[in-house]
Amino acid sequence: MRRIAEALRGDFVLSGRPSWGYSLLCALGICLPLVAGVMLGHVPQGAAMALGGYLTVFGDAPGLPYGERARKLLVATLMVTLGSGLGALIQPYPWVAAVVVGLVAMAGGYWPVISISSVLSVALTYFAPSSMSVPAHMAITAAGGLLMTLLLLGLWPVRRLQPLRTAFEEAGTALADLLEAAGRAPLSDESWEVLRRCAVTALDDAAKAFSLYRVSEEDDRALQRLLATLTRILHETVALRVLRAAAAQTGVGTDWTEELHEAAGALARALREAVTLGGSAGVPAALGAVGRFADRVEEIRRAAHTGGAPLPAAALLGQVRRCLDRIGMAVRSVAQQAVEGVEVGPRLPRFGRLRKPVFSTGHHPVRLGLAVTLAMVLMLVTHEHYAKWFVVTVIVSLRPAYRDTVERVVLRTAGTAVGAAGAAVVLAVAPGHFYLIVFIAVCAVLGFALRGASYGYWTIFATPLSLMLSDFSLPLDWGAAAARVALTIAGGALALLFARLLWPRGQRAKLTGRAVDMLGEHAALVRSLIDQDPDEVRARLTSASVAADRFSDSLDRLDKEPGGSAPQRLRDAVTAARRLRDNALALFAVPPSGEASGPTAAVLDMVADRLENVAEAVGTERPEAPADDLDGVLDELGAHVDVLAARRLDEVAEGAADQMTEVRRGIMHAAAAQPALKGLSAEALRLAALTAPRR
Repeated sequence: MRRIAEALRGDFVLSGRPSWGYSLLCALGICLPLVAGVMLGHVPQGAAMALGGYLTVFGDAPGLPYGERARKLLVATLMVTLGSGLGALIQPYPWVAAVVVGLVAMAGGYWPVISISSVLSVALTYFAPSSMSVPAHMAITAAGGLLMTLLLLGLWPVRRLQPLRTAFEEAGTALADLLEAAGRAPLSDESWEVLRRCAVTALDDAAKAFSLYRVSEEDDRALQRLLATLTRILHETVALRVLRAAAAQTGVGTDWTEELHEAAGALARALREAVTLGGSAGVPAALGAVGRFADRVEEIRRAAHTGGAPLPAAALLGQVRRCLDRIGMAVRSVAQQAVEGVEVGPRLPRFGRLRKPVFSTGHHPVRLGLAVTLAMVLMLVTHEHYAKWFVVTVIVSLRPAYRDTVERVVLRTAGTAVGAAGAAVVLAVAPGHFYLIVFIAVCAVLGFALRGASYGYWTIFATPLSLMLSDFSLPLDWGAAAARVALTIAGGALALLFARLLWPRGQRAKLTGRAVDMLGEHAALVRSLIDQDPDEVRARLTSASVAADRFSDSLDRLDKEPGGSAPQRLRDAVTAARRLRDNALALFAVPPSGEASGPTAAVLDMVADRLENVAEAVGTERPEAPADDLDGVLDELGAHVDVLAARRLDEVAEGAADQMTEVRRGIMHAAAAQPALKGLSAEALRLAALTAPRR
């Protein structure tokens, strides 16, 4: 119960700035048909057109490129129009309608194209007064949807690139924050994970935005290069943090940390300036700071040749410098591309390509269909005048997870109570259609402005909005308001009953398969580091990250089941998997040793074998294979580094301090790879222990 209360409090926290311009457009699209209907004496037609626009805007996604956004709005208009036609068609057949509405709700659960707005269109039209023919009702609903689409897309020539630019700006800013944190004294894992997750999410959003644009071939290549450069900055920044932490634990002193902090901060400022202002003024200063850090590392390397510093530590700092150099070149590249900019000619937005339909799986669609059918039957039996509120509450409240359903029921009940009471007060004080339109406009402006920032406030304002629109031509008094609140509470209770009794649990069965996938993908990632083929390693990094996210999603869903609670050890396993990938990135940044076999390859093979053995044990519920001598091989790696260091000092004494010999290349690889390998091995063993079958 405490977790539910905390989640409800979170629903009323503003997570962003209200979108006042967007909400004014939505309010205009809703109120114009109402005003026209009242002035022309066609109140039901105006209400139907306004409701069509209101339901259509549910399918809008303001952050999408305009071509994709137009496609989504037009599809939403089509589905809402078809829903209104179906609702009007089944009006004369109540018992048929109960089955049809339930089937439409079930179909919407299976096929996302049949969205909740489509299901609401069927239900609300069925319960609406029969004053128009089916074709007329569909035409008016379509006109409302098209009017809303036109208003929301009317500014396309001016703002056509805004979603794309915003996505890349947010990605660059998040990466700058991450880079600045990587150069400072190590943050706590929790703080670092927050920044890392923000950067990864922003970069994914930028990639999605880019994939939805259709620009010229030259600009397309420029955006691809920019996206690849930002991804490279992410990978190098993660590697920088791992290597910096390892270097700080060596006996090489701490004088170099201030220069590193200054260089990373300067690079972060230059990156932030490039993506937000489109300038490159900060790049020379940033590269100068990187050069000063390189000079300090060179001093440490020279000191190591005379015994003034440990040679492996100096080699490790050399790898830190190389990471910083690569980040500096990437930031310069981002700044150059930002100055050049990307332009798209003032042509109409292109629609996204048609995709293969995606269907959902699981028991929720069946549960939703049965619950809506029962709600319709109960209302038909009782002949309740405001039956739509009982049915609509079931439609919008019943969610795939039990705890989500509880939150929706509480929020919708509270929103209906506040909204119905407010609407009753307004009509009692100042009855009449024009006063009602003013009230609807206020609710629309506040509701759509807060829709993306707070689900709780959106519910409070959206409830009276939909209430007023669907019953615009009917009087509302205190008795009607009380009846609707009571029906909303009853509908919420029915939704809770179905969420609790019908297939409330299902994620625990999926955990095993997803744990096996996560272990297998991370084993493949570790094995790909042996050859260090860039394309293969990047592909394996993506696959491992996706598998870990799917496993984490199952844990989140398990927490929302009745009495469900994800074991903490499995949460810790997700963290261990993320740290394993971080160490894999650090090892990927280290120059290869040039040896076909050696301690590095042996360690990676053993780690991959350990993960694969545990994956097999989890999948088959059999005891895992006997552990290999991984600790012994890691000790051999340490001894190998010491031998290479001694041989390199002999070369320096012979006058080969500045020559790139095989020994120098070997110590550069082994000294930098050793901490990453130790970290990777430790996290892999931890991941294996946390996911292994409990005895």
